[in-house]
Amino acid sequence: MNIECTIICGAPCSSLEKELISGFVIAADKGLEYALKAGIVPDLCVGDFDSAKCDIPENVECIRAVPEKDDTDTILAANAAIERGFKRLRFLCALGGRLGHTLANIQMLYGLKKRGIDAEMYGEHERVEILLNEIKCFKCFKGYLSVFAYENTAQITERGVKYQTQNRIFKSDYPLGVSNEITEEFAEIAVKGCAIIVEEYGE
Repeated sequence: MNIECTIICGAPCSSLEKELISGFVIAADKGLEYALKAGIVPDLCVGDFDSAKCDIPENVECIRAVPEKDDTDTILAANAAIERGFKRLRFLCALGGRLGHTLANIQMLYGLKKRGIDAEMYGEHERVEILLNEIKCFKCFKGYLSVFAYENTAQITERGVKYQTQNRIFKSDYPLGVSNEITEEFAEIAVKGCAIIVEEYGE
């Protein structure tokens, strides 16, 4: 995916992978700490800044929000990106830590997909995206590839993996697609409906 905007969030993050950062850069609250520590000055800062323990650099645009709000800082950052015309987003430091925020971020990914925005989300050892009535290839990596129906059911075909499926019905109340492994150079996943894709990277 050709990333137009990178959003650095506030989930636990020992270090930023600079090779994942491209395009317009937005720091969401504590994500500003991570960015500055990595020597990255964002193009925009967004949030209520109740978690960031650093000063906002001079000459960096900032959108401040009050802590009492419906949108999370990550959602505010995503909306700011969309308002600027970006349609392909990458969220870093967005998984792990507080479970409530992780679930909120995954729900946000679904909402973005329904709005026609392509997005992917990274934690320290995992990557998540939503597929909606589409086919996608995934390069082989050391670790696990999981597929979960997100709406009631999804029809899933998986090729190039240890446990292959052909038009199998996955249900949102049973984790049939957890912990598969890619066995070929590329795996292909075809989704009719909506599914969450999780890549968990091994050491």
